[in-house]
Amino acid sequence: MRVIDVGSDDPLLDVVYDELLVPNFPAHELVTPAALRAGLASGLQWISAVVRDGRPDGAAVAEWSPDSGVLLLSYLAVRRDLRSGGIGGALLSEVLTGWQQRVHPLLTLAEIEHPAAHTPDDDKGDQSARLRFYARHGARVLDVPYFQPALRPGAARVPGLVLALLTSAPELADAEVVPSEPVRAYMTQYFEESEGGVPDDPAATALFAAMVPGGIRLLPMDDVAALPCTENV
Repeated sequence: MRVIDVGSDDPLLDVVYDELLVPNFPAHELVTPAALRAGLASGLQWISAVVRDGRPDGAAVAEWSPDSGVLLLSYLAVRRDLRSGGIGGALLSEVLTGWQQRVHPLLTLAEIEHPAAHTPDDDKGDQSARLRFYARHGARVLDVPYFQPALRPGAARVPGLVLALLTSAPELADAEVVPSEPVRAYMTQYFEESEGGVPDDPAATALFAAMVPGGIRLLPMDDVAALPCTENV
């Protein structure tokens, strides 16, 4: 499979957004097309896509924070009729290899829907199957009550997500915890850019309180009942 970059001025960008991201994610989990284009132009976001006959069959969207050393897999989407055909695996392989070589992040994270809080959908997929997919590739879950901040004014926060560690820098590869400071720095930046600052409401307070000085515990992704799940945000 051929994996290519899709830039801010690439005609494929609109196709990726309209035909891959929109069908796979609820509107409140998606950035706007304009915000995505601006992020790509800044160099702090990029898109890797599997393209066949000039058509993107799947795509992964990166968000890089050089100040915190955190790389976020914002979105990974595959066309509904092509799922379980190796496209998602090819994209995740790019995340775990090519993306690492590109910016050498300290932590590579992903936001994933918790099966207890979201209903399987023919278009958007099965949350349990998605967790199993990431677990097969070695992902683990940070023990924090995670939710996605509101991405723009008027948008809602997204409860019922887990924050997953996909991979880490070599010096942290065998650790049972991840350092709290880069996660705290990244989440502070995330809230500042999306909600205008870090709020002091109970959900945000609990999230930051879980980033304890000794590090954040990592949980096995295949023990779904043990994974933290927030409902009130």
